[in-house]
Amino acid sequence: MSSYFPITLCLCGMAILIWVLQRKKPAANPLEVPHDLKPVVPRPWAETPEDNELQSYKKLYFKLHNLEDHHDVLSQSNDILISLLAGSLSWEQKRPGSILALDSYEPNSLQAFVNNQDTDVGSQWEQYTTKRKSGAPRDLFQTKAEAHDWVKQRAPLKLVDGAWLGHIHRVNTPYNIRHVTKDAWQVMTEEYGDGQLEQHHVHLYSQLLEEAGFSLPPPHSADFTHPRHGMTDTGIWRAAVAQLLISLFPFDYLPEILGYNMHFELLTLETMKAARELEELKISSYYFFLHISIDNSHPGHTAMAVNTVVKYLTHIETIEGPEAVQTAWRRVQAGYCLSRALSDPDFSSLASSGNEWDEKMTKMLKAKVDAVGQIHCTSQIKIAGQRLSQWLVPENLASPENQRKFLSVLAGMKPWVRAGNSANSRLIQELSWGGKMFGSFTSAEVDLVRRWIDNLANPSPQAYLRLLSANSLPAPASLGFNKDIRHDYPVFSPRGELVSFNDMHTTDNPLHDLKLRTASSQHHTAKVVLARLLPLWFTHQCVLESFMAVPSRTMDPRMVAVTRVLRAYNGFIHIDEGVSGMDEARRTDETLGLVEMGLHMARQAGLPQPASLREALDLWPCEFSVTLLHLAMRPNRHRATLLGLASAFSELHEAVLRSKLLPSEDRETLRHIIWVERLAFKICVETERATEQGYSDYERGRDLGLRAGNVSGLCRMIQSLEL
Repeated sequence: MSSYFPITLCLCGMAILIWVLQRKKPAANPLEVPHDLKPVVPRPWAETPEDNELQSYKKLYFKLHNLEDHHDVLSQSNDILISLLAGSLSWEQKRPGSILALDSYEPNSLQAFVNNQDTDVGSQWEQYTTKRKSGAPRDLFQTKAEAHDWVKQRAPLKLVDGAWLGHIHRVNTPYNIRHVTKDAWQVMTEEYGDGQLEQHHVHLYSQLLEEAGFSLPPPHSADFTHPRHGMTDTGIWRAAVAQLLISLFPFDYLPEILGYNMHFELLTLETMKAARELEELKISSYYFFLHISIDNSHPGHTAMAVNTVVKYLTHIETIEGPEAVQTAWRRVQAGYCLSRALSDPDFSSLASSGNEWDEKMTKMLKAKVDAVGQIHCTSQIKIAGQRLSQWLVPENLASPENQRKFLSVLAGMKPWVRAGNSANSRLIQELSWGGKMFGSFTSAEVDLVRRWIDNLANPSPQAYLRLLSANSLPAPASLGFNKDIRHDYPVFSPRGELVSFNDMHTTDNPLHDLKLRTASSQHHTAKVVLARLLPLWFTHQCVLESFMAVPSRTMDPRMVAVTRVLRAYNGFIHIDEGVSGMDEARRTDETLGLVEMGLHMARQAGLPQPASLREALDLWPCEFSVTLLHLAMRPNRHRATLLGLASAFSELHEAVLRSKLLPSEDRETLRHIIWVERLAFKICVETERATEQGYSDYERGRDLGLRAGNVSGLCRMIQSLEL
């Protein structure tokens, strides 16, 4: 008999022991009501490894939707993101036709690769339609009930549409990279309908859910994750959480975000099938048809995503040189691989991604099973839907995909495997002296199993670095309270809790210490005015930016209006019922938003040109501006106050428009911004009037801006320049 036969007995024995443990009854409790007298209450979730993973993703989904109340999750989020990146990169290395085949970056090669992806989808679509014409049934679902359930299962993912870009392009984004992040931000706002609710992708999917008979609570509510809603697809929840995770650190993981965006915006075969098959069942398919039309590689989101990557890598080459481009390219690929792997139903993260012992474990187990040959385990115990005897057929375990599946399942089998804790793992105990499986593995093999288990809980940034062939990976800068909010993101501080007049840092009233009428020169006076104005000008947009982070919250009438305002602030001057697509990216003139106007005012007056918000606030210190940044980190708690502040700041725009501080060629754009915000803030204040507290907070915010922020004084100061 083969010397490897013990592995079969070992695994069979493990399965039987698990079965016995599951059926073993606890000792009788004399105070307990007899079982046959108890009402039978079915458990909502079975205790399986997958369900444990599902629950953890649901908890994280809720916390990431409510980050200001759960910002303690940031460190864990970074670890999980690295783990997912490493795992997906490793997964994609084994797949033919992966983007990883592009060893080095070259724009034409990238475009050819994306074109090939489109061609492949087109070919698969032709095969599908031919098959359907010959009488084949639908692929995704057969009945209307199945279609409705399919729609519901995908709700956690579809209701975060656009979230992967939710924190990008902020006031503290370095100014020399804003031309890149602005294009990515445009994709996000188009996902949000560009401020038109009827075009908002999450709104459209919510309508589809309602049509299917599902009245789900908002995705940002705790109730959304309740098991009674029957959304049980772990892969969908994992993909949704990944979208929220990758968005969190826009400065630290920008190349990964852009790579993720590039894959996610590709047209997929599933989208095309869903559009057709829902239509056949008389179910609205507009959401999917919209994505077929908007996610195209000519003027649509695919083209925009590729163009953004090209812009970014061109920027890196200009600033850091060719070698840095290849490192950045590998990180772009990693982000692409993350989105690609998460779209694969076979991708699993039960086993820790990037565990360097996975390959050795797989090799050892496969060798043992191959050696066993036709001697099979007779156990009928099922592991992840398959009998153990099926897992141990050499042909079945020959596939790399099945090897990964088996390791993933094994990694989640508590108490046999406790990730990161081999000493308390039943498998190690049984393989060691005194255990029922002692001797079936050599000492070296037991040590290998021990190392594999201990590294399961390790997100292993080193493994990610090895996969990238990089020497270093920037650790997210914003995981604590001592970071610089002028430069880092996200940063949560107790200072963000402060909302009373006494708490706010006020600016000095310039009218108290300046005699403007007797200034020696008008030019000098303009410089003095700008020294007071510019720190607030460069910062004040922040009070609206954080409203965009959670897609489901942007469907509120106030947030729909805010989306239009932010588009204007960021230089998107066209507001109509269409989408800008690549038209904006192809503009040859400079994008003119509030930040760019601030730079133009400084240049015209002969003042220094800051490279970032931090530099601006170093040049012209303003504690009130820093306080605004902290308040803006809590958009849910301070919603009405922040809207009131934004309304107050609109008065600064009008004062600047009437002055000569702004170059004449910029004034028409500022006039457009003022027109957009007047309409928007009218909607906001009318909505806040619905509740006494909301209106009170709105007025308080406006008063804070006018008085503590000294907007009123600045407006008078600007007006005095003409006297």
